[in-house]
Amino acid sequence: MITYETLRKIEQDERDNRMLSQLPPRFFEEFADYIEKKERISKEKGDKFELQTATQRLQSILEMRERKIVNFTLSYVRSGAVPENMLDSEKELFDSLVERIRDFQKKRDMALSSDKTSFRAVVFLHELPVFVGIDMGHYGPYKAGDIATVPEENARVLVEKGSAEFLESE
Repeated sequence: MITYETLRKIEQDERDNRMLSQLPPRFFEEFADYIEKKERISKEKGDKFELQTATQRLQSILEMRERKIVNFTLSYVRSGAVPENMLDSEKELFDSLVERIRDFQKKRDMALSSDKTSFRAVVFLHELPVFVGIDMGHYGPYKAGDIATVPEENARVLVEKGSAEFLESE
């Protein structure tokens, strides 16, 4: 159950730590219940201070967590380090950001290396983690059945090792 003291502690933990704080799995639902209760009390007593302060604390917590998730996304794309303590909705944001950044990097890397490197489309036969291509671009992770365009030299190695098949014939 969320209390004002719980919010204060979570806000302090978020501020003091580089990592995401552990939140109750139903944090948003519990916070909504807490706010509903405080709204009833504030109407009865005519005192909205705790309600306003609690709402400000939540906003502060959410903003800190969003900044951390954006930073973790960049770190994950570069190193593969998976952040901990994300709520389901935060994980959806994280996954979406990872996908967008990887798409951006692939397009950028292809534009930068299009004169030097030829690419081939392959279909992956099993899961493959992120790898650095011959063009220094990051590729993956891939699941079985995923289709991607990778540098031709990398495509050949993947096919030789049985990790992928060429999508089109040579």
